[in-house]
Amino acid sequence: MGDVELQLVGHVCVDLAPGIEAPVSLTPGVLSEIGAPRISVGGAVGNGARAAAGLGRATVVACRVGDDALGDICASVLEETTPGGVVLTRSRTAATSYSVIVQPPDRDRSIWHHTGANDEFDGTCELVGATVVHFGYPTLCPAMTADGGAPTVALFERARAQGSATSLDLSYCAENSPLRGYDWDGYFTTVLPHVDLFCPSWDDVVSARGTLLEPEPGLVESTADDFLALGAAVVLITLGEQGSYLATADDARIRTFTAAIGADPSSWADRRAWVPAAPLERFVSSNGAGDTFKVAFLAGVLDGRDPVAAATWAAQVVGRGIQGDPLLGSAP
Repeated sequence: MGDVELQLVGHVCVDLAPGIEAPVSLTPGVLSEIGAPRISVGGAVGNGARAAAGLGRATVVACRVGDDALGDICASVLEETTPGGVVLTRSRTAATSYSVIVQPPDRDRSIWHHTGANDEFDGTCELVGATVVHFGYPTLCPAMTADGGAPTVALFERARAQGSATSLDLSYCAENSPLRGYDWDGYFTTVLPHVDLFCPSWDDVVSARGTLLEPEPGLVESTADDFLALGAAVVLITLGEQGSYLATADDARIRTFTAAIGADPSSWADRRAWVPAAPLERFVSSNGAGDTFKVAFLAGVLDGRDPVAAATWAAQVVGRGIQGDPLLGSAP
């Protein structure tokens, strides 16, 4: 498949977003008129592939869908987004994952989600030797959490054997998720030594742990340091309007990552920085913003930016996306 920069692996879903331009009623028996739906492919794979295509990155995706009509839609959209770069398996026992995304004007979205065939994704997929292999999300791919995270470790070990850097993202862990009571700290202990970039949102982390801790700066910083101590090379925690927090490991640990991406380790080791979110003049949609940020950060890294510059550029890319502007090529 040529020189592939990114391989996006794991969670995928079909997003169904009703067109809502005014308040609607949830009262039983009441009919509210709404606009045309937006149908897209989301999740770490779908959102990430769309962002990577918009930024002009050579990308391959790998995921699992059902043997159904939504699976056909997913396959078709991914092939349009990433021509010749789709590694897809189909389940005969689980439906294709989908989300209903409800986003009223000028408000954050609510999501109703069915994990579907993602439940069966266990990391069994072709890896193509991409510069970075990015997996999201174990919080919605329960098979990847079996045996304390052994399938995730196996995926990343295969990636590293091909010379790839590894990247891990989480998603929000719903209150009614069977993984809400899972030993996530045990998972992090097992998996993070094999992770070069760990890039969850703050909400992802606290929801997995079943806490409601507010993102106070000192707590965010100490949490990032804890993840570094467990073995991650780079920790990038996103906080929406509050921007993101970046922390990197020492010279000895960072070299595995910088060797894979061809970067100077001296510009990466022992960095700590708060990166502000980009200012917004208007709000169109925040759907996929987190995945776009992670892909844009990786794209910035692959373009030779240092970690703070890459995170700053990623924030600008996400800001454009939230305001409805297309992602076209790499910014200077």
